[in-house]
Amino acid sequence: MQPAAMGSVDYTSIFVHAGAGYHSQLNEPQHLKACANACKAAIAILRAGGSCIDGVEMALRSLEDNEITNSGFGSNLSLDGTVECDASIMEETGISGAVGAVDSFQNPSALARLILDNSRRPLSLKRVPPILLVGPGARYYAAEYNFPIIRNVNLVSASAHQRWLKWKKELDNYRPPTPRSSSRRLMSSSGRKNSPSTASSTAGPPMPMPTMKHSQDGKDPDEDVVTDTVGAICVDRWGRVAAGSSSGGIGMKFRGRVGPAALIGVGTWIKVDENGSAVAATCSGTGEQMGHTMIATKAVERLINCDDDFEGLKTCIDKDFMGSSVVRNSNMSSAVGIMAIKFEKNNGRAIHFSYGHTTDSMALAHMHNSMEEPETIMSRNKRNPSSCIGGVAVRLVT
Repeated sequence: MQPAAMGSVDYTSIFVHAGAGYHSQLNEPQHLKACANACKAAIAILRAGGSCIDGVEMALRSLEDNEITNSGFGSNLSLDGTVECDASIMEETGISGAVGAVDSFQNPSALARLILDNSRRPLSLKRVPPILLVGPGARYYAAEYNFPIIRNVNLVSASAHQRWLKWKKELDNYRPPTPRSSSRRLMSSSGRKNSPSTASSTAGPPMPMPTMKHSQDGKDPDEDVVTDTVGAICVDRWGRVAAGSSSGGIGMKFRGRVGPAALIGVGTWIKVDENGSAVAATCSGTGEQMGHTMIATKAVERLINCDDDFEGLKTCIDKDFMGSSVVRNSNMSSAVGIMAIKFEKNNGRAIHFSYGHTTDSMALAHMHNSMEEPETIMSRNKRNPSSCIGGVAVRLVT
């Protein structure tokens, strides 16, 4: 039985993003259409009386089924050419369900939802229900509950396979430079060899493999470089909040790598404070750095403690992420994208929707029950890697 609606306000809203990275101008319409379709699928469920968890699951499933996103079908491939996905769903009570490094499911978010639902039910002999399952263990769990299991090849799209072949060739042909060979080959911007003093200060220890970058990097303006998590935040008609993430992870990753989409507090977090303010965030970016900084948790705390949502989000990105010692001292490409909402449950008449990213672009959309069509946003960052912040107040219908 559903709780009574809070006053006469209809809170029904859905917010989605399709990852932070570089979305090419050529493929921009496809990314925005994927976000719009996810909003429409979620709103249809919510209008039929669905809960916030139903809305998040439906939005994530829509994104997972769309080849253009790095989630579910069409995900990046691991080193051995297989798909492994992460996903999680969390509700405002703190209950969550998640899967990591799973290779046999069309919609990993749906399995995360099953784990969430089952976490409410006690097991025999006082056993504790799981909230995160990975790899083969998740497959055994799915089989026990008759959850659909598919062949991994059915998750591999033609475009993802072509990317894998390209990256595999680059890795196979890569030869780490030695300090001596590097100093001989170093060239200045004018094309002349650097002086010995410049060369010796620039040359460093050989790297094990090239870094996969999130930015366009001047290579191919028509090729997407989106290797990050998709996410959704939903508010149902009763004002309850849920959020979730789903991802195929970084390209050419090791099998068994679990990314932020599976980790509550890293990829997704929700908190309702004592004053009735509900804040939720879902994030994407360089997963290992997100894990070290607990970026979703930090974003929520910043928004709760700051009257200016944009300033709070910018501070989170600039100080909690880019300013952290882990990121500053990292030799990896550093990137983060955050989508968040904040609203006053007690007397609010608007949901404040905000987003920020250090990447070249971030694709987003949102929709309220009174809207006929979703509003889509392709946020482009001209100051990369400086943070780009945006957002809007979604007015609620009484």
